[in-house]
Amino acid sequence: MSQVTDAEWSEYKTKFEKSYDGEEDQMRRAIFAKSKAKIEEHNKKYDNGEVTWKMGINHLADLTEEEFGSRCGARQPQ
Repeated sequence: MSQVTDAEWSEYKTKFEKSYDGEEDQMRRAIFAKSKAKIEEHNKKYDNGEVTWKMGINHLADLTEEEFGSRCGARQPQ
């Protein structure tokens, strides 16, 4: 998994106006680290000509899959 420095995590939260306390901060940082690793892996494929578009960090990088789906219109099971 991609390492996230304290400075990088702080910069992300500042840039996207995020604020977490205690355990939630740790959880969100871990999610962010997974997102960062996924983005880096995808962008290596871009650099090798395997895909045609690049990914980047955005305001959604610290959301769980459920939160992301909810914000992006995924249907919830009934």
